Amino acid sequence: MSLARTGCLPLRLQQAAAAMPPATPAQPFIDALTELVQAQADTDGFVVLHRWAEILERHFPPQLPDPDHTTE
Repeated sequence: MSLARTGCLPLRLQQAAAAMPPATPAQPFIDALTELVQAQADTDGFVVLHRWAEILERHFPPQLPDPDHTTE
């Protein structure tokens, strides 16, 4: 069953996300999942790999090494 056809899961997901306390440590996960579900609803339910990567990098940016920070 496609998310775009049912419309049920996105509404439940939005309600669950709205019920979370502000600044919860899980917020990046909630935001990424919400965006992924929306991307699925906007297509035929299949999110291509590069779109998946864009969503994950937006909510979990890679932590690049700090050249000014060294440990000795």
